[in-house]
Amino acid sequence: MNSNLQARGNAIYPDTTTDLTQAIGKLVTFTAGVPSVNGSTTVPAVGIVLDAANFATGGGNSVTHNNAIGILGALPGPVRALVSAASVALSLGDTVQQAADGTLTKDLGLGNARVVVGVCTDENGGNPGDLCEFTLFTPAIRI
Repeated sequence: MNSNLQARGNAIYPDTTTDLTQAIGKLVTFTAGVPSVNGSTTVPAVGIVLDAANFATGGGNSVTHNNAIGILGALPGPVRALVSAASVALSLGDTVQQAADGTLTKDLGLGNARVVVGVCTDENGGNPGDLCEFTLFTPAIRI
């Protein structure tokens, strides 16, 4: 059943303001509606860069950005995200937290202030620097 109040059919935000071509698979936050790579391990991210592209317009003198940002906690299924270079190898079922560069790292567990954002659902797990499959949920601040 459709509702007149439903704004769109998915939780993927189309952004044209920022060059995110080097941020595919990284978590982002928004400031005044402009996305940037999340730089915190303790401030919850809002979304993840699913796709990004730049293309020249007006004879190559200007650049238009074409980004797809998935909103955390509202995506219908798993997505690929970048595993932190500082993370240990991940296995299917490992929970992950935000790293300070927008990537994901294995959850450090109790006693560590962190933001947990998902579960590794990649059958083969993932190694540092890999794009790996995760099921992402609404970020949860844990200590």
